[in-house]
Order: sequence, then C-alpha cells, then structure tokens
Amino acid sequence: MVFGWGKKKKVEYDEPVENFTSSYQTITLDEIPKILEDIVILRKGTLAAEIKSHRNRIDPQREIILKIANELSEDELDPDKLDPHFQIMVNRGKKEVISAIKKEFGNTFPDINSTDDVMRFKKTSTAGINKVGDMLGKHSKVIHHFAPKYSKKLTNDLKELSDDLKDVDELIDNFTATENLVKLINDLLHSREKTLAKISKQNSRINELKSTINEKKEKILKFGNEINKIKNSSDYKMYTEINSKLSDCDSEEVKIRHHVDDEFTKISRPLGKFVHISSHDKELKDLTAKLASSPYDVMDESNISGIKKILDSIITGIDSGSVSVKDTSKSKDSIDEIKNIIPSLISIKEKFQNKKNELLKKLENFDSKSLQTVENSLKRDESDVVDALSKLKVFEDENLDLTHSLPTLLHQIETNLKDVTSTSYTISTDNQ
Repeated sequence: MVFGWGKKKKVEYDEPVENFTSSYQTITLDEIPKILEDIVILRKGTLAAEIKSHRNRIDPQREIILKIANELSEDELDPDKLDPHFQIMVNRGKKEVISAIKKEFGNTFPDINSTDDVMRFKKTSTAGINKVGDMLGKHSKVIHHFAPKYSKKLTNDLKELSDDLKDVDELIDNFTATENLVKLINDLLHSREKTLAKISKQNSRINELKSTINEKKEKILKFGNEINKIKNSSDYKMYTEINSKLSDCDSEEVKIRHHVDDEFTKISRPLGKFVHISSHDKELKDLTAKLASSPYDVMDESNISGIKKILDSIITGIDSGSVSVKDTSKSKDSIDEIKNIIPSLISIKEKFQNKKNELLKKLENFDSKSLQTVENSLKRDESDVVDALSKLKVFEDENLDLTHSLPTLLHQIETNLKDVTSTSYTISTDNQ
C-alpha cells in the first residue's frame, strides 16, 4: 500500500492462551503419536479461538470503515469550491474508493470455528484490506486534500486492521511451526522404525552367513580329511612315484631328441638343400621336410625305407651336383653314417616310448578324478567362505553404524518433543 498510515492507540484485549509448565516425564515410543495428536488438536483449538478473537474485533472495524465510506458517499465535498478539472478527479477518486470499500467490506468477514475457517478468514480479510489500501493509495492526494476528516478516519482504522492481520499471521506461523515440528518428529519415528527393520533384516542375513560359513568350514574339514586319506593311501604313493618317473621321462625325451637332432645336424646342409629340389611324391616330400626340421618325430620303423630312400637321393644329388656341398666325400660319409645308425636311433626312441607308455598305463589304474573332484570342492568352499566373511564384515559394520544412530534419533525426538510440548520427555525403549 502507498496510502499513508497514521498512528492509533491499540485497544487492549484478552486472548485465550495455553498454559505450559515445564516438567519431566518418562514415556514410551508408542505414546508419542497420541501426545502429538493431542497437542495438534489443542493448538488447532487455541488457534481458532485466538483468530476468532481477532476476527470479532476486526469485523466491527470493517463496519466502521464501511460507515465512513457511506458518509463519504453522501458528502458533496463543497463541489462549488472546486475547479471543474479537480471536481472530475475528486468525484472519480471518491467513487472508486467508496466502491472498493463497499465491495470488500460490504459483507461480514467469515466466522471462525475451525482451522479451515482461519485460512479462509485470513485470505478474505487480507485481500480486502490490500485492495482498499491500494485504492486509497491511488487517490491519496485527492482524499487527503479534499476529504481530510475521512482520510484520517480511514488511515487509523485501516492501520489497526493491518496490525491485527499481522498478529493473525504470527499466530498462523506459530501453528505452522508446530505442524512442522510434529511432522519432523513423525519422520524421526519413521526413520527409527526403518532403521530397526533394517537392523533386523541384516541380523537375519548375518545369521544366515554365519550358518553358511560354519557349514562350509565343516565341509572344508571333511574334504581335507578325504584328501589326506587319499594321499596317505598306497595307491596314491604309487601314483606319485609314477608321476615322478614320468617327469624323468620328460627330461630323458629331451636328451634323446637332442641326440637325434645332433646326429642329423651333420647332414643339415645337404638335407636342407634337398628339401627344395626333391622330385619325390608328396609323401616323401613331407617326410623330407619333417626330417630336416624335427628328425626325432619321424624316427619310426614305418619310415625306415622312406628315410633311406631320401638319404640315397641326397647322395645321388651330391654326385650329380644338384646338391652342392663344401666337401663331397665328408658329406657322403656323414650320410652313410646316418643310414647305418637309423635303426639304432629308432630302437632308442621305441624303448623310451614303450617305457613311457607302460608308466602311463599304470597311471590309468589310479582314480585321479576323485582326488581332483575333492580338491576342486575344497577350493570352491574355501573361496565361498572368503566371500561370505567379506559380506559378513560389511553387514556387521553397517549394523554397528545403524545401531549407533539409534540414540541420536531418540535424542532428536526428545528435543523436538520438548520444543512442541514444553515438556521434557525421557523416552523409555525397554521391551521395544
């Protein structure tokens, strides 16, 4: 509003108030909702009574302002003394101010019997006073100058109405603060219930994990005993001995392979050249290539005739010059020497293979799969225990944090209860 307000002494009156005395009580959590419900009902009743007192004082003031408007409506304001131009402005301002007052203050303000009535009254009265005030502000110069006695009356009465509405706003704000505190307490109660429910749920999960861990540990012990029993058996000892011999066979095979490779190294040059110029059929060509790259692999009775044919062909090539060598005589002697020891090399390999095959055959008599199955089960359960222990720690740590949060929630509830009720409560959680 831009209309100027004057000052008027405020009339003293008695308002209904709640009498609170600070006290200390012990209550249970279950009692809190009823306490909150009672305090809200009480504050609603108190709010309605207090605002009704303001309404009952404001409504007569509304009637006074309406009466002033009626008087102003009948007052000609000495039109003969006015310049015609000002007369138009005065009449328009007078008409609009009176119209606004009659429109906004023509009906009584809503009666108050509940908090819903409070908000309706606040909305109606605030809108009315603002609109009348805005209209007075619009024509303030005209009203002040040409209707000073009405201006003063309207100024004082609207000022008092405005002050009363400020008191109404403060009372409503106080009640809203109470509602907010009640909501906060209910939210804290709900949060505590959720925390307890989560703790309970996780305790069940913790118990399940502990049970699983114990079961797995029993299985681990059982599997360990089974493995020890298998490994202490005579069959397993024989199995390990055979495996040890097979490991030795691997070393022996490497030595034999090197021995064969060393022998063929003596003719590696002519053999390597012959690979590229051989006119033999595909089978002999493949044999020639393998003989050059890995002679041990083709040392076999079935390959003797083929190997000798290849070696004879190399000698023929040397003689014809198609296979060039540095020392013809030495190369041919080396090839003849290889031809002579081929049966011996094959025999060495066959004896080794027979020995290895015999060991492998003996190894087949041992049921290694059962041992592998038990060992795999042991590893799986040990891994499951590690995972379960990790999850268990997470749940236990989280539950510890949740449990530690409960006293804080309880303290917040007690603090806000004191703020809303003016009573110091100690909340008992025994048997809850």
